[in-house]
Amino acid sequence: MSDNHSTRDKLSPTLTEVLRRRTALMRAAREKRYENESLRSAEGVPDGGYVRLLEKGYSFPAVSADRHGGADPYEQARKLAFPVRIHQPATVRSDLAALQARFPHALAAVHALAMADLTRMTLGVSGVFRPILLVGPPGCGKSTLARVWHKMLGYPCMTMNVAALSDVMAFTGTHPTYSNPKPSVIVDYMARHEIANPCIILDEIDKSPEGGRNGSIKNVLLQFLEPGEARTFRDICLNAEVDLSRVRWVMTANVLERVPLPLRSRCQIVHVPSPDRKHAIGLSRQMAEAILTEMGLDRRWITFDGVEEVLLQEHFRGDLRHLRMMVDLFIRERLTSLTMC
Repeated sequence: MSDNHSTRDKLSPTLTEVLRRRTALMRAAREKRYENESLRSAEGVPDGGYVRLLEKGYSFPAVSADRHGGADPYEQARKLAFPVRIHQPATVRSDLAALQARFPHALAAVHALAMADLTRMTLGVSGVFRPILLVGPPGCGKSTLARVWHKMLGYPCMTMNVAALSDVMAFTGTHPTYSNPKPSVIVDYMARHEIANPCIILDEIDKSPEGGRNGSIKNVLLQFLEPGEARTFRDICLNAEVDLSRVRWVMTANVLERVPLPLRSRCQIVHVPSPDRKHAIGLSRQMAEAILTEMGLDRRWITFDGVEEVLLQEHFRGDLRHLRMMVDLFIRERLTSLTMC
């Protein structure tokens, strides 16, 4: 009996071997799943498509425990060793109607944001999402509009305030010889979500520094906005080309003239006006619902009366941030009154 146990123990693989085999089998299965996926250009991708963003067989740089402190700087980027999905939302038309109701003052911007998805719904292939530059006064809802639309459709969405960004290496990646090398934040975000077409919102592009460390952000962005260059973007950290041609770029600016002409020429420019007083009541009701939801309260608990809505309309000056502050103040006053009853 002991001989049988001894033989069985010798034949039993170690836990490490089991995990290694599991990883190898899962990798092989995943490769098999995608091996027949045709790699499409940005001009037309069927629903549910997958694409490679990194060349097949790419080898990531070696990780040194001494240099990197035991951390793997390529942990997220390693997901790009496999094809990633192209998000294809199915609720475009219904979400479009909801967005138009939420931003009645910005219908031109809503239409521009929705065009690529509407093209796919009509023709069955993904339309090219041309970079969009939303121009309008502070507080008119430019970045909120872009963020709400993409989140409604299920696109991962990252907002970057480029006015506060001084080092272009956030976009290009840092050199692999650095003690803490980092891929491009865009590449890292795509890898983290395993998606080829996330939305990247660059807020206040007109206020970005003219000259920062390692160059100008406005100049570096040009390669991302040109489809041909974006398809062969070279990440400095990975020392490899990464296909960024499907990224959905949205930029915002207060003053169009402060955006360089080369950058403007690569974008669809859409002006977003401030909402006026006729929009105040509808916008305030939507804000009240959103605030109550954030508080975890039933939105039916509090509805504004005529006096409050008249005050909101009278004091509205076209700034959505200020309107939300007034709505929030009224809600908290109502809640205080309820607790004192």
